[in-house]
This record gives sequence, structure tokens and C-alpha cells, in this order.
Amino acid sequence: MSISNKIKKVMRIGFSYLLFIPFLMVAYACSDEMNELPRHSKVDGNLIVDQQSAIIALNGVYYQYAMCGTDQYDVKSTLCSSLYEIWPANFAGTATYWFPMPQLETHDVTRLTQRCSRPWNSFYNTVNAANIVIGQVGEAPDSYFSGNKKSEILGEAYGMRALAYYNLMKYFAYSWDINSPYGLILRTQQSTTTNIPTKRSTVKESYEQILNDVDFAIANAPAQNEPFYLNSWAAKILKARVLMMRGLGSDYQDAASLCADVINNSPYTLEEHYADIFHVKGLASSEVIFGIQPKENQSDVTITYFDLGEPQYFPSDNLLALYNNDPRIDEMYAPSVSMEFVVLPDGSMTMVSITKYAICKHLDPAIMATNDLEETQYQIRLSEAYLIRAEALARLGNISEAASLLKTVMAKAGITDFSAIDDATTQEAMLEQIFNEDMKNLSFECGLEHDIMLRFPESITLRFNSFYQEKQYNVFCIPGDEFKYNNQLTEADQNPGFPIDTGIPF
Repeated sequence: MSISNKIKKVMRIGFSYLLFIPFLMVAYACSDEMNELPRHSKVDGNLIVDQQSAIIALNGVYYQYAMCGTDQYDVKSTLCSSLYEIWPANFAGTATYWFPMPQLETHDVTRLTQRCSRPWNSFYNTVNAANIVIGQVGEAPDSYFSGNKKSEILGEAYGMRALAYYNLMKYFAYSWDINSPYGLILRTQQSTTTNIPTKRSTVKESYEQILNDVDFAIANAPAQNEPFYLNSWAAKILKARVLMMRGLGSDYQDAASLCADVINNSPYTLEEHYADIFHVKGLASSEVIFGIQPKENQSDVTITYFDLGEPQYFPSDNLLALYNNDPRIDEMYAPSVSMEFVVLPDGSMTMVSITKYAICKHLDPAIMATNDLEETQYQIRLSEAYLIRAEALARLGNISEAASLLKTVMAKAGITDFSAIDDATTQEAMLEQIFNEDMKNLSFECGLEHDIMLRFPESITLRFNSFYQEKQYNVFCIPGDEFKYNNQLTEADQNPGFPIDTGIPF
């Protein structure tokens, strides 16, 4: 694969590889632009004195969620591509690394231990940022705000807290067991030295907190917003995600109803050509409900997928096997010749030239030289509403409507042969077809592969990735620093199978 002009531009910046921590323990930016770096980190006192300062504080929540900072080339970037796209893909088994070393694919306890601090700190930074906004905007006089702006700001903040807590739930809690004590550490106020000590909540309590937050967002967040800000439609799909993961009582029916509302009543529509979402329109797509706004000329996504012009991650063989007669294989991936280490039978390694598919979903090398589309990252798209509704209906026994929804989504990808869908006449067979489309449609977006692996029947998921059989290693561990500073935690609060002294930087 030739090196694109964009990659060449990044290379000219220099190759000063620096080890850095791209998080701030406080959570707002002193600018009305989300992609403006914060000018200070002081959070004490009353920061919100009018509507504009409330908006600035809210932008800081998005700033934290995008992990804005400076990349290894000293370029301002959103730094979340690894955590939101690559790590979950490794974990789910949809992507592999170029170097033959233990990665997240094997759910190795050592690697899970080493990497736990980054997602933990990042998502709790977002929670803390949201708590600042919720606390101070909630206490601010109504006279500060025009119209419904106060409730809308609060709606967005509650929605972002729900999103951060949901990500923490799927990476650190036993989300699959409603009776488990291994839930979240729920903090609903700005973190201070006096309230850091907090007990671990149960899984049931954690779901209740997330759903309460997202219900507030549905009721109060604006129905229309810029695509890099959360709105009430995005909150409805987020709630559907949470309900599908919990899977109790009327959860499937409620999730199906939420998605039907979005499909039938929202202003969003499916793109006629799947690849246009990523390679032509980006956040301007009629299908994108919520995404992350890139910084101008940022390079983090490029570096993550194509460091120095060489592909770093590849779709797994299991993922590629799903693309039988699917035109997306040539749109989302591209053959690439690269040098790789190969382990020989005697245990030694050698470098060989190998042709493999490179992941080009977000960065199409064929158009990077001529297209101004920046490094768009996606959090919630309309396709997910169709696929969640199809899954929920299949679980409820409505196979025919689930098939119709699935065909609608697949047709936008250029698929014309639906014989496998027509042959899927049982619940499990239909769920497997939905699983296959989920993986092809939603991989490398917001960690959705991991959601899918956690909530689909094991009879389907373990055929795709057998490492999910060891459930205790389908999550990270609580970092050691949390035990160090939170005296409400005991050894019994750590996820089973992990040590207390964890959180080695990686």
C-alpha cells in the first residue's frame, strides 16, 4: 500500500516518540470550542456564572470523552482511537496486531492488568466532568439561561455521564449477571479529597444509575444538535444498548420500541451507500447521530492504524470470513504488503513480506490525498437502531420483522443475496445472522464489538472467539490506585482472578 499524502505530512512533523498520559483529572475546557485545549485545570469554586460559562463547562465533558491532547508528533488530537476502536476490536477478536506478542485478543490476565488504568481514568474523568456540570448548572439560577437551555445542558451532561458509566460497566463490571456484587463505583458529585472513598455498587444498582441518567437525557437533551454533541435521539439508542445488555423482563421489548421511535420519527436516514458514511460524508452523514469532532490536521487515527505509513492492525481471519459476497470487504479493507515478524517452529522469529488486509474504514488511502474528510470517529449511528431492533425482535420470536430490518441495513451495503437470511427460520439462526451483520457494520466504532460479544448467546459468540468462555477475563480489573486512595474498597472488591496491586502504565 502506498503512503498517503496525509501520512507523509504527519511524517514530516518528526518522530519524537514521547511517553505521556493524555488525561486531565479535571473536566472542562475554558473555551466555547470543544477542540480548544484547556487553559488551566482549576475546578474549585463556582465556575458557572452565566449561560456561556455553562456551555464552556459542558464542552469540557466532550473534551474529556474525546481524550483531547497532544499526540506523539506534538499535534493536537483526539486521542481516543486506540481505546474506543482498537482495544475493543482486539478484545472481541475482530482485529490483530502486526507483531506476534500477547495482546488483548487472548484476554491475558497480565495484559488486562497492565492496561486497566487508561480506560478507568479516562471514563471516570468524563464522569467527573459531567458531575461538575450537573452540580453547578443544577444550582445556578434559572435567570442565567434563556428558554430551555438550562435543562438541555443538564440533559447532555446526564447523557454523557450515562455513556461513560455504560463504558465502565462493559469493561469493568459483571454486566452479564444482574445479581453480581461486581458493579461500578458510582460517583454522582464532583470528586474531592473528602468523597473519593466510595463503596463498589452492585450490578443491579449500576444499571439503575445508568438508566436514570439516560432517562433524564431523553427527557431534557435537545432533539436537534450538532453531530458532535449528544441529543435525545442518541440517548434513546444508548438506552436501548443498556437494556439489551441487561436483558431482563421487558428490556427487549422496550429496546425495540425505542429503536422504532428513532427509525420512524427522527430526522436521520440510512445512507444509500454504506461506504459514503466513512469515506465521503463523515459527521455530515444523514445516518450519524453522534460522533467525535476531530481537531484540525490531527493525526492520532492515522498513527493508530498506519504508523509511518505501515498498517498496524488487521482484520482477523474470523471477521474476514463473514464477508462472503459482501462488497464492503473491498471498501473497508485494502490489500497491503508489509514486513512482519513470524515465529518459526524452533521459537525464533524472522521478518517476512506478507500481503494482508489493512483496516481502512476511517482512513481510505484511495481518497486521503484528494479528500478533506478528517479523522472522523463514530459513537452512535442509525444502523445500530435497526440492528438492535432486529435483535430484540428475534429474541422476542418475531423472526420475519427481524429479517426485514436486517435486509434493509444490508441492502445499503450493496448486498443483494439474502438467501442466508431467508434460511434463518429459528431464533438462534436469525440471531447469528444479526451477529454477523453487527460485526461487519459496527466494528471499529465505539467498542461495539465488545458489547456484541458480551450480550449475544455463547453458542454464537464462542464460535467467533473462544476466549470469551473465561468470563472473569472478559473485563479489566480495578486499578491499584483506586485501592490506594479509596479506603472503602477491600480485596474482595477486586474482580475475581486479578491482583490488588494493578495499574502498571502501558
